[in-house]
Amino acid sequence: MSTDNSDRLPASITSIVTQKNNRERYSLFIEEGFLIGVSESTLLEYKLRKGLEVTPALFRKLQRAEGRHAVKSYCMRMLARRDYSRKELFEKAAKKEHPSGIIHAVLDELEEKGYVNDRTFAEKYASDKSRLNNWGPAKITSKLYQKGISKHVAQESVEKAFEGIDLQQVFLELVNKKSRRFLREEDPWKRKKKIFDYLHRKGYRSDHIFKYLDMLMASLDS
Repeated sequence: MSTDNSDRLPASITSIVTQKNNRERYSLFIEEGFLIGVSESTLLEYKLRKGLEVTPALFRKLQRAEGRHAVKSYCMRMLARRDYSRKELFEKAAKKEHPSGIIHAVLDELEEKGYVNDRTFAEKYASDKSRLNNWGPAKITSKLYQKGISKHVAQESVEKAFEGIDLQQVFLELVNKKSRRFLREEDPWKRKKKIFDYLHRKGYRSDHIFKYLDMLMASLDS
């Protein structure tokens, strides 16, 4: 998309050529040469055809339409790979130097159509991290905040993820997996501290860890 061709306008379209590298994009030419590349949707929306006069005002509309198309295509490619929060998509698109106004407009549209949903994202993220990574509530909540998820949505998503989870069993499994590391420490107090620090780094609350700490120490000696 060019930004330096408006000084050649108004001018009539002399030809519209399908681009070799992308059959869904078209190059518009005027007498002085290439004017702008457009998507098929832009071509149809503005009824672009040979002989149509492109004014500076129309050219700016085409530029905005192409900017919006580029952002939408980029976001959809990202979402095809995995789920993203709105903030994550905005930051990624912004790194491509797309105007923030266009990015927000596209994200509004994607939210309306259900492609972007921070609550759905947060619930899936919390569930995956609790089950697959054994992260605790604090770590998951912190990560969700970083991804732009609101406080109440983050907290509700984490609470939902931990419904029915047996923390005692989770702690036993985590500590047993690291048993060799903990058993290398012979001093009981230092061993207990290592266990506490490990579970705390995983994102579990101090009071929950203290509740099972003696039991976890005993499990290492059994």
